[in-house]
Amino acid sequence: MRLWALTGLGLFLAAASPGGDTFEAGDWKGRANFNGQGAFTDCTVLLPDPEGTTLGFLMTQGDELGMIVADSALTMKPGAQKPVLVHVDGLETYAAMADVVAENGVLIPIETGGPLLNALNEGKEFRVSVREKEFTLQRPKTGEALEALKACVKSHRGKSRTEL
Repeated sequence: MRLWALTGLGLFLAAASPGGDTFEAGDWKGRANFNGQGAFTDCTVLLPDPEGTTLGFLMTQGDELGMIVADSALTMKPGAQKPVLVHVDGLETYAAMADVVAENGVLIPIETGGPLLNALNEGKEFRVSVREKEFTLQRPKTGEALEALKACVKSHRGKSRTEL
């Protein structure tokens, strides 16, 4: 799971990708990401909220999944790890060690096929606790965004891109 520690939130929010590397699912914006040698690494999808908490997901070419939570209320050191809790009514609290991928964002590993992912797919409200900060989140069409993310990984797996 730590292989994506180098994939910073800033990579996604930086420069735009060529058209074939981007996708949308409702208001969610996604893209395929490539390393410095042009090899596909992962896909990300975000639902930015300039006045609140940005929620997103990252899936590696090996189908590892992570949830991105970024908010200006957070101040952390990129490269570190922080304990997080994810609460969904009716489920056991999910505890994980998140990678700090930006000063204000973490990447939380999510078990594929687990009850938390099922709840997120259904669009249920959930709370994320990071460093004594708790964020209550419910984003429309999360299931559609996760399906689009999976399709992005499937269509880019094994591909390379060379910048000219």
